[in-house]
Amino acid sequence: MKSEKTILFLEDEKEFLAAVSGLIRDLGYEVIEAPTGEKALELLKIKIPDLIIADIKLPGIDGFDFFSQIHKIDKYRRIPFIYLTAFNNLQAAMRAKSEGATDYITKPFELEYLIAKIGDILPVK
Repeated sequence: MKSEKTILFLEDEKEFLAAVSGLIRDLGYEVIEAPTGEKALELLKIKIPDLIIADIKLPGIDGFDFFSQIHKIDKYRRIPFIYLTAFNNLQAAMRAKSEGATDYITKPFELEYLIAKIGDILPVK
């Protein structure tokens, strides 16, 4: 079943980015891939996604800074945002939630959990 929903996936590990993007596409979503926060900011000017999934540890602008920058802009503020990161730290998770992130998932993670989260936020018709 094809969805009209788009997910921006911000991840600097190329193999992980390709693998997870492929699985999300198989669920019927369009996926826009960004290896850096700077690239993701460029892509946001072209298309506004329905969901953003982002790593925290990135070259250049990290995930927290990216989130902070886009949340200052009205048209991006309502986009659900999931951190998907190896940064398994309670303070970071609490910061993410207090700043308005939808969820904080640590790597390694269960793929079914990520799929369920995406489905909760963006149900495929």
